[in-house]
Amino acid sequence: MANLTPTTSAEFIPEKWSTDIMRATESNLVLANIVHDYSGLVKDNGDTIHVPNLSNLTANDKVAGADVSFQAPTETKIDISLDTHKEASFKLEDITAIQANVDLNAEYTGKAGYALAKAIDSSLAALAASFSQTKGTYATAITTDVILDSILLLDEADVPFDDRHFVMKSSTKRDIIDITTYTSNDFVNGKPVETGKIGMLYGLNTYISENIYNSTTSNNNMMFHRDAMGLALQKAPRTKADYNVASIAWEVVTDTIYGVAEMRDDHAVLVKD
Repeated sequence: MANLTPTTSAEFIPEKWSTDIMRATESNLVLANIVHDYSGLVKDNGDTIHVPNLSNLTANDKVAGADVSFQAPTETKIDISLDTHKEASFKLEDITAIQANVDLNAEYTGKAGYALAKAIDSSLAALAASFSQTKGTYATAITTDVILDSILLLDEADVPFDDRHFVMKSSTKRDIIDITTYTSNDFVNGKPVETGKIGMLYGLNTYISENIYNSTTSNNNMMFHRDAMGLALQKAPRTKADYNVASIAWEVVTDTIYGVAEMRDDHAVLVKD
């Protein structure tokens, strides 16, 4: 006996496509907002920012009848090179845009902007590899002592208490979640008011980001003051579109020009685990 099955009647059974898109997950991007921003210096032109250092002077004993000791420190500078040009682009044919059940132009333009923001964040995260001060041990769970010893390094360098930050991987958070400080009211009450920020710990603004730079063996969590790193956005992420008649398609290009640099090495600690 012949039966009407889904196979024999396939032409009558529609397929449904949801307009609720399953977008790719995005990392918390926090670093660009918590480092020193020099962008205003290069909005018009230039390819390098020179940031001069200013040394402290020494208080000398004044000897009666003798001249004072004049001091003339030899100063240095730190350069931020505007040497990174990133782009994320796509070409959308009219037939695709017309037949799609969502606004693909808007969706992919948003994803292009995110790609550039992540590239900037990644460039800042990679600076952790150059931090000379380190605490913790690769492949070893972080402890309270590691955190306190890292803070001590900042204290001993007279780093200002304001604008101190601790950016860690979620796996590092997992290692320290049982530390009482992280479950106390002092921590819980500092609930996040921005993406990625999870509260305060020992006076540190604390963030979770999966975009932290990784070596081949470990997480390179970052504890630092805002002045430890510099970012200069010469051209913030921008989007331009042009219609290609021959292709019957919109060509959409999003790009950015920027530079990053470590500014104060004693204002940062690489916290390994």
